[in-house]
Amino acid sequence: MMPQFSHYPIADIVFTLYLLVYFPFHGIRRGFSSKSPKPKLPVLQSYWRQARFVLLMLAAFMLVNWLGNHSATELGLALPPTTAGTWGLGIVAVLLATLHVWGKRAESKMTSEERAKQEYKLRELPFSMPRTRVEIVAYFITMVGMTTAWEVLFRGYLLLVLTPLTGLPMAVVFAAVAYGAGHGFENVKQFLGSIVAAFAFTVAYALTGSLWWLIVLHAAAPVTMFLAVGKLSKTKPIDAVAV
Repeated sequence: MMPQFSHYPIADIVFTLYLLVYFPFHGIRRGFSSKSPKPKLPVLQSYWRQARFVLLMLAAFMLVNWLGNHSATELGLALPPTTAGTWGLGIVAVLLATLHVWGKRAESKMTSEERAKQEYKLRELPFSMPRTRVEIVAYFITMVGMTTAWEVLFRGYLLLVLTPLTGLPMAVVFAAVAYGAGHGFENVKQFLGSIVAAFAFTVAYALTGSLWWLIVLHAAAPVTMFLAVGKLSKTKPIDAVAV
């Protein structure tokens, strides 16, 4: 017989519904509301705003995790990783090295106009890129913390809670759609792209049972963006004035 939600602590029920319902709804609503012009926040303030939200999410998760008595292994955080997870780490290392080589080759072939256009796109991202040492430290802490939190919450935690209720395939669908939709709606291409990427990560976790390699892969994205902006601008990403 299908397990019922009544078998879970109330904290698990509330937190799961928050991740599955409120989080994606809020992301989509934020996406539509952001179309109206708003004053841009200072860099450190924008990082703190994101970090504060993640810290609140993690605090709630830690309480829920304690009440539900969920282990690190159940959440995909076993050490050492599963055999499949270890292979995943190896694949990530090869992938990042390959992208680095490919990126350097592509960069060397760029014209000045292509370089300027690409730099403009990177600087138009929804978060500000750091320039000073303090901003760089804050950027790395915020982005690595965010990507790690999303992996634990939307992959490790949701699949742990949902799989006994819905079966693994539907748990993957619910978790992926919730996380993808939580990125907001700018246009159809962006929205579908977010959901497809979320499916890829969620399926990868379901197949390997380990989050560590996905955390590394996810955290590598903002790090790569930061390095790309610095290279494309042909200037050091740190201001000349020390902070």
